[in-house]
Amino acid sequence: MSESKLGVYICTDCGIGESLNIEDLQKIAKAQICRTHSFLCSQEGAQIIRDDINNEGVNKIVVAACSQRVNYDVFDYDPLKYVTERVNLREHVVWSHPPNTEETQAMAEDYLSLGITRASKSETPEPKITDLNKTILVVGGGVTGLTAAIEAAKAGSQVVLVEKEAELGGWSKKMYKILPTKAPFAELEKPAIDSKIAEAEGNENIKIYTATTIRKISGEPGMYDVTVEKGGSEETFTIGAIIYAIGWKPYDASKLDNLGYGKFKNVVTNVEMEEIALNGKIARPSDGKPAQSVVFVQCAGQRDEAHVPYCSSVCCNVSLKQAMYVRESNPDAGAYIIYKDMRTPGLYENFYKAAQDDEGIFLAKGEILGIEEEADGSLLVEVNNLLLGKTVRIKADIVVLATGMLTNMIPEDYEVNNLTPEYIGTITKKETTDGVTEELEPVPISLNLSYRQGPEMPHLKYGFPDSHFICFPYETRRTGIYAAGAVRHPMDALQASADAAGAALKAIQCLELTSQGKAVHPRSGDQTFPEFRLESCTQCRRCTVECPFGVLDEDEKGRSIHTVAAAVVPVWAPVLRGSLISRITVLI
Repeated sequence: MSESKLGVYICTDCGIGESLNIEDLQKIAKAQICRTHSFLCSQEGAQIIRDDINNEGVNKIVVAACSQRVNYDVFDYDPLKYVTERVNLREHVVWSHPPNTEETQAMAEDYLSLGITRASKSETPEPKITDLNKTILVVGGGVTGLTAAIEAAKAGSQVVLVEKEAELGGWSKKMYKILPTKAPFAELEKPAIDSKIAEAEGNENIKIYTATTIRKISGEPGMYDVTVEKGGSEETFTIGAIIYAIGWKPYDASKLDNLGYGKFKNVVTNVEMEEIALNGKIARPSDGKPAQSVVFVQCAGQRDEAHVPYCSSVCCNVSLKQAMYVRESNPDAGAYIIYKDMRTPGLYENFYKAAQDDEGIFLAKGEILGIEEEADGSLLVEVNNLLLGKTVRIKADIVVLATGMLTNMIPEDYEVNNLTPEYIGTITKKETTDGVTEELEPVPISLNLSYRQGPEMPHLKYGFPDSHFICFPYETRRTGIYAAGAVRHPMDALQASADAAGAALKAIQCLELTSQGKAVHPRSGDQTFPEFRLESCTQCRRCTVECPFGVLDEDEKGRSIHTVAAAVVPVWAPVLRGSLISRITVLI
């Protein structure tokens, strides 16, 4: 930075001049330039500061006026060229303490002195990243991953898409029809996944790996090293940000033996019903007989603490869609939907009404009491109809179970209702010099991060990636990795596509801000970064164990070592907690 020149600007409006001795405040400033103004946030007042910047060479600015939460656009100066400190004399002093008292004056002088000291000792930040890579890695080749890749590529980003299966498309590739995607949201549509695959494959900005798994990811935003494996051979490349779109899987219906799955051939899941529809006519799996009556059982294992405790939100729409399959296949057939509650969130009210208006689709609020199989393979479904207040029996050719959606973050042998560790893994007992301790051995799933805290994302109660659902829907607890689609909560293809576009924008934003030395989340634009004093290490190991980004590790003697550049470590990392001043030094 060039030679420093400090300018102090004191506002006397909003009761500040009436409650404080402004002359005494000017005396303690001891700055090359110290000015007062009765309305500093006005055009005239703001122009005074700009004139001093342009004509007097002021590059360190102290504004003693109102809260930094207001008028931030008025006192906004290029942080790469100027150091700006806001001293809150209004809310913190004159509006909250008695006017013209010794204590109030002393507080104002202390606040001003602190602000001047902070500005004097601060320097403009210099981004430390020189090898920033702006390529985006998309993990997952379903509708979410494909959309994210296409949207990022349209924005000018280079994209690498990795899919573990041999072909792209995910579940959308296995659907006979999809829910409506445009107004009036009443008619089923043919899947557009093939055109999306063709668009991705034809985009020169997108490089696609199929039948490929990720062996290792190390580094940080802008400098991730990714090793992938395909057909026994490995390849390593560098990327900048990650979109996590590994999707979902259906709940294991074999655990629902009370509903006849695995016991009766004509009891199928909603996923298997799509396969039946793709084969042509809706017919019984047992003998191929065209179905005259199909019963759909909602919340099969869902909203049940013994199976899937939450609602998957999509299943009601899927059963309405598949009931339309039955009517389309055979206009004389009947479809019966037995529900706990019909939930068609979002834009699907018209779709629900369209199904209600079909004379061959019957909806009943009830509970399944039992399912029996007759000699000819037909099924008798006993239902406690809660609206009629009596028990009814329905003869069906097929019973379809609306099983729930699980995030693919959950390994195959894990129960969704029994995920207690924050990181998925196995708790094991180990002997140490201090006795026997319990430690978590994390299970690699898809990302295989070489982070001290585990290879995958920290999860919420039911395995979904940890994030703030409303305020920061795409952010995970790993800066630079953004979750999208059904991996983060149950959703249909339309929602997943919108989710993918949002995650793509966040990945691009992360890289743009990182290239400027700024944080992307949670304090967007923040330029705080640490300077580690490794010579002060006491070998307590707290920083190496708690840092969720693997910034610090230990050498063979237990001393902290700096493994990656720290320029993009957010201030809320444990090692930096409570440090809100730019260009801080971290004592470890």
